[in-house]
Amino acid sequence: MALDTDDEILQDFLVEAEEILDGLNEQLVALETQPQDKDLLNSIFRGFHTIKGGAGFLSLEAMVNLCHKGEDVFNLLRQGERLVDAEMMDTFLKVLDSLNSMFAEVKAGSFPTEADPEIIQQLAAYLSGEIPAAAPEPEPTPEPEPVAVVAPTDNSAAGDDITDDEFEALLDQIHGNAAPGITPPAEPPKPEPAKASGNDEISEEEFEALLDELQGKKPAAKAPPPAPKAKVEPPKQPVSSKVDTAISDDDGDSITTVKPAVAAQAAAAPQAKAAADTSVRVDTARLDEIMNMVGELVLVRNRINTLEAAFENEEMAKAVNNLAVVTGDLQTAVMKTRMQPIKKVFGRFPRVVRDLARSLRKDINLELRGEETDLDKNLVEALADPLVHLVRNAVDHGVEMPDVREASGKSKQGLIVLAAAQEGDHILLTISDDGAGMNPEVLRRKAVEKGMMDEEAASRLTESECFALIFAPGFSMKQEISDISGRGVGMDVVKTSISKLNGVIDIQSEIGKGTTLSIKVPLTLAIMPTLMVMLGNQIFAFPLVSVNEIFNLDLNKTNTVDGQQTVIVRNKALPLFYLRKWLNNQSVEERKATTEHVVIVNVGTRKVGFVVDQLIGQEEVVIKPLGALLHSTKGFAGATITGDGRIALILDFPELMNTYAHRNY
Repeated sequence: MALDTDDEILQDFLVEAEEILDGLNEQLVALETQPQDKDLLNSIFRGFHTIKGGAGFLSLEAMVNLCHKGEDVFNLLRQGERLVDAEMMDTFLKVLDSLNSMFAEVKAGSFPTEADPEIIQQLAAYLSGEIPAAAPEPEPTPEPEPVAVVAPTDNSAAGDDITDDEFEALLDQIHGNAAPGITPPAEPPKPEPAKASGNDEISEEEFEALLDELQGKKPAAKAPPPAPKAKVEPPKQPVSSKVDTAISDDDGDSITTVKPAVAAQAAAAPQAKAAADTSVRVDTARLDEIMNMVGELVLVRNRINTLEAAFENEEMAKAVNNLAVVTGDLQTAVMKTRMQPIKKVFGRFPRVVRDLARSLRKDINLELRGEETDLDKNLVEALADPLVHLVRNAVDHGVEMPDVREASGKSKQGLIVLAAAQEGDHILLTISDDGAGMNPEVLRRKAVEKGMMDEEAASRLTESECFALIFAPGFSMKQEISDISGRGVGMDVVKTSISKLNGVIDIQSEIGKGTTLSIKVPLTLAIMPTLMVMLGNQIFAFPLVSVNEIFNLDLNKTNTVDGQQTVIVRNKALPLFYLRKWLNNQSVEERKATTEHVVIVNVGTRKVGFVVDQLIGQEEVVIKPLGALLHSTKGFAGATITGDGRIALILDFPELMNTYAHRNY
C-alpha cells in the first residue's frame, strides 16, 4: 500500500522530520564530546520522541519502533544510568542512518521497511544492561540528606513542622472558609509543604480559586504574621501535585505558587501561537516563478534606462531612476526569500569528520564558523558535494597521524576550520587545516611521474600552479588506492562543480603549518553581474566574478613560450588568447591596432588574458538557457537580453578553454 504524498498532514510531518534529522546529525556528534550535557541529551530525546509521535499518527510502524528504542536508551542517559561511549555512538549513528533511509522511503510514497534487526538488538542490549558501560558512571553531586525533625512536645518554641490540623486550618483560611472552632496558632512558623497524607489533594474548584487569586480577581485573606525566619527541612513529598502554598515573610499575605510547569505551559502557549502566525511555508517552485518574473522586470528596467538616455527630459529621468530603485529593492527582497543559511550544508560535516577520523585513527576537531551566512537555495545544494570532497581531503591528506604530530611538536588533536562569510555580492568559503601542508617540489615530481609534463615545464611552475595540480584528473598523492582516496577523482569534481557555479578557487599552503583552500561563489545564480564586451558586432558577457583586472596592452610587449603567446603581468607570464579568433571567425591580422583591451580572467585556479575589441561596461543580467538547437555549442553558459534589446551570449570560461585552447584548464 502506498502513501498519499499529497496529504497535507504527511507533508507537514516530512518537513518537521527533515529538520529534526538534520539537527540530530550534528547533536549526536557533539554529544560524544559532551556526554553529560543535559540540554543536549534532552534535545536529542525530544527529537526521537517528536518523530515517533508523528510517525505513529501516520501508522509508520517501522519508524515508531526504532524511535521508541532510541528514546528508551536516551532516557537512561538522561537519568545518568549510563554514559555515552564511542561504541554506543556508532550504534546511534546507525540508528540515524536507518531513520534517514526510512524518511527517504516515506518521501517517495512508500511505507518504510523495518530497521536492521542487529541495530534493534544492540539498543535492547543497552536497555537490559547486557552491554556494560565503557566508562564508570559519574558520582552524582551529594545532596544533604533531610534531617529528621521531631515534633516538639510543647508550644514554647517554634517547630520546623506544623501539624495536619494546622495545615488544614491554613488552607481553609486561604479560601476564606475557616471553621469557627479552629483558629491558627498565634505565631505560626513559615509553613512549607509538610508530610501530607493521601487526602490532602485540593479540588478543581479550589485550584481555580487559587489561580483567580494569582491573577488578582479575588483578594487573598490575611494571615497572622509569621514567626522569625527559620530553616525548614524540605518535605519528602509535596502536599499537592498542583499547588504549593507559602506565607510571605514581608507582609504576611498569603501567597499561592502554581507549579512551574503549569505556569510555563500557560505562558508558552500564546508565544508559540504568535511564532506560528508569523511564518508561512511556500513551495520553492512558486519562489522560482517569482524570481523569474523579477528577472524579466530587471531586463525591462535595463531597456528603459537605455531608452531614457536618448531623451533629455528631467522628469522622465527622475521616474526612470525611481523605477530602478524600486526594481532593485524588489529584486533584493525576492532574493532574500530564496536564501538559506549555509548551516544546512555545514551541519553534515561533524559526522563526516568524526566517522572518517575514527576509521583513520586520527584525532581531529572540526570548527565551524559563519554558519548563519545566507546564500541562494540552489547554491546551498550545489555546494554540498564539493565541500564534502574538500573536508574529506583535509582529514585524509592534510592532518597527520597523532604520533607524527606529536613528534613534530604539535598537539595530537588536529584542527580543521570550515568557514563562510559574505563579501559584497559573493560568498567566501574557506577550508583550512593545521596539517603538514603541501610541498611544491613533491607535486612537481609527481606531475612528471604521471606524464602530465616534462621536467623543464614542471620546473617553471610557480607555487600556486603546483598547488593547482591537485585538481587535475587522476592526480593523487596517495600511493595506494583506498575506499577514501587515491583515485584522483574528488578534487577534479570540486574544480568542475565550482567552475559551473562561476566560482573561483585559491590554495595557500605552507609546509608544516597547514593548507587553506578558498572558494568564492556568487550569492545567487538567477541574476548575474557581468562585464559586457564587443567582438566585431556581437556582444558577449563575462561573469564579473571571474574578471580579475582590465588593462590596455601594447602588442609589441608580448612573448611566446612553448608556442603560446604570453603577456607579463606583475612579473608573471600569463597565456594570452584572442577571443575574436575563436568566437567571431576573425583572424588576428585583420586588425591593425597597436594596442588592445585585455581582460584577465580567473579560470579555475589559473589566470588567463583575453583580448577583446571593445569594452561596454558592467550590467546585471538574467541568465536564459540556450535553445535546444544550441545545446551542443561549447563555451556558453546561457544568453541574456541587453539594455538595447540585443542578445548577448554569456561565456563559460572553463569549457571555452577546454574546447579551444586544447589544454587542461
